[in-house]
Amino acid sequence: MPLSGDGNGTADVELLHRAAAGDKDAFGAVFERYQHVVYRFARAMTGSPDAAEDITQEVFVVLIRDLRRYVPERATLSTYLYGIARNLSRDRLRRERRLLACLTGLPHLGEARSIDPVDQVADEERKADVRRALASLPVRYREVIILCDLHDLSYADVGTILRTSIGAVRSRLHRGRQLLRQRLATGTAVTGRPLARSSVRCSA
Repeated sequence: MPLSGDGNGTADVELLHRAAAGDKDAFGAVFERYQHVVYRFARAMTGSPDAAEDITQEVFVVLIRDLRRYVPERATLSTYLYGIARNLSRDRLRRERRLLACLTGLPHLGEARSIDPVDQVADEERKADVRRALASLPVRYREVIILCDLHDLSYADVGTILRTSIGAVRSRLHRGRQLLRQRLATGTAVTGRPLARSSVRCSA
């Protein structure tokens, strides 16, 4: 669900100006407008509803704390929030991988998470296969697939969020989709059981 260019830009800036002046209702309106999309992204990245709730709260804590750092001319508010959520999600994954490594001595199992990028797939087994396959991808590919194919953001917005070029976004997306198809076709996700053959809803 793309938010950039949705006609809310001027209203967002006005709400943030009011929030910076201490208007709690204005900040509450911003939270209500964007909390669901931030939550969906964080859940897709981490695979955990609890982690997504925590990250969503953290995103808006960072926003209210650093309101004056947001420059509307550089990015829409939604793009700015995706950037914060992306950084917090990656930090959370790194912390959990380190903790898991300390507890089990298996540092790579931190990537084995169940996430939900395919709400349109009716068959639950196929959905689970895609979740596991996507969760097994390196984060740099997982995040670009989530942003482009789940959240339908433009290459330009994704480039802003990831702080990279549009060409790099295209390249990562193409490679990520290839890896996802391969893992669905060959059953090489990190679950230890074969995956059912299924197609991915996006296309290169």
